[in-house]
Amino acid sequence: MTKEEMSAAYGVELETISRFRNNGLVTPKRMEDGSWVYCEADGEKLQRLMLLEKMGFSENNFVMLSAGDRTLKALLQRRFDGLEDGCLGKEICRQILEEGADLESFDAKKYLDQLGTSALDQIFSCKPEFQNQVYRPWRRYFARMTDVGIYNFIWDFFLGFILHVNLSHEGYLWQIIGAVITVALMLFIEPLLLNRFGTTFGKWVFGLRVEKAHGAHLTYAEGLKRTWVVVGKGTGYWIPIYNLVRLYKSYKVCKAEETQPWDGDISYTIKDTKWYRVAACIVLHGIFIFIAIIMMQFQQLPPNRGDITMEEFAQNYNYFCKYLDVNQGSYMDKNGQLVEKPSKATISIDLLDGEPPKLEYEIENGYLTGVSFVYEVENKEHFTEIENIEKSLIVLAFGCTDKEVGLFMNSGGLILKDVIYDDDVNFTVGDCRYYSNVQRVGYKGHSLLIPDEGAKTAYYKMEFSVTKEK
Repeated sequence: MTKEEMSAAYGVELETISRFRNNGLVTPKRMEDGSWVYCEADGEKLQRLMLLEKMGFSENNFVMLSAGDRTLKALLQRRFDGLEDGCLGKEICRQILEEGADLESFDAKKYLDQLGTSALDQIFSCKPEFQNQVYRPWRRYFARMTDVGIYNFIWDFFLGFILHVNLSHEGYLWQIIGAVITVALMLFIEPLLLNRFGTTFGKWVFGLRVEKAHGAHLTYAEGLKRTWVVVGKGTGYWIPIYNLVRLYKSYKVCKAEETQPWDGDISYTIKDTKWYRVAACIVLHGIFIFIAIIMMQFQQLPPNRGDITMEEFAQNYNYFCKYLDVNQGSYMDKNGQLVEKPSKATISIDLLDGEPPKLEYEIENGYLTGVSFVYEVENKEHFTEIENIEKSLIVLAFGCTDKEVGLFMNSGGLILKDVIYDDDVNFTVGDCRYYSNVQRVGYKGHSLLIPDEGAKTAYYKMEFSVTKEK
């Protein structure tokens, strides 16, 4: 018989036939033209497998049967022990066990007829301590990671756009704080979602639900308790190394089809294992990465754009000082002058040997049209990082106000790359012209200039400007 004929004769869906053929539990004959031919024994076995599926056997159970890791008798006994006394499902389990629980011989049709069209959750009523569980470790893990990705996104948005921390160079301290905040968000949001919807966004993607034994939603307190145990025994509080140990132990528990410590008194169910759920997870994580890149690029755009006043330039300048973590001992006032902060220890640029360049401004009709500086050093060692930092601040705070500067095309990062790594530049992006010229005589080195011992005099001069040309 063909698959279609088999489906019509034995009442088994085409998808179910293909699934059990693919996992090796049904072995039809393969013809030379590539088609499959089924016999009567295959049809009867398909009915037995369909019955077991209705009885609550998981896909993992069938994989174990196919691999010989578990016997049908052992799996049925476990199912028998978990069913309420007096329910029809337990009686069916008992009868199959008495028949010998042989996958090749017991009569499935009579049991299927007994089931009829009744609700399976009433026929196979589980004891509270034997609630439904999902033994799919990877689906559960990636459902969790999808949720964690959302919590990370919430924190990164706050970190980048409220605290103005550079997301591309957070530093270890912010990463540790971020891990703590992520756990805090998980402890607050996940119990709320379980209480209201019986699932979280990540679980919803994979068709997973977490409920009480009789289908009611968890209370907020129950959800909070469950999530806290997940954080501790499931993820090891995200502590490096210990986190991996706990994840591995949780994986082993799931593969052994044992109940996780946080799922002891709940019903954990899965709607299906369709391929599109995995695809959706991959797409979502791709979206997370894309949004993270967008956020990092967006941070390189100044708060004030278009035609800006001197005061708005100062706001942009101070924003990027914090973003780049430079000039932390001073700030720019509304007149464009650097002013020392009282009682603040200076770091970064102030630790370098030299004063920052003095900026010159061009103003037309109240709007800033040019920012430039000339920096000269003679007969002494010098770190060029001093003026390179100032070039970066001018490019970001003034040059990137041009509407032609975007997130990807003509981004601030690309302009900085051209300006910082080349001594002599002269190019235009939008309405802004970038000009730099360096004279270096009697010096050796690039980042650190050291007077050449054989030179009578050592002289270094940098001219840099960004001007709007309309």
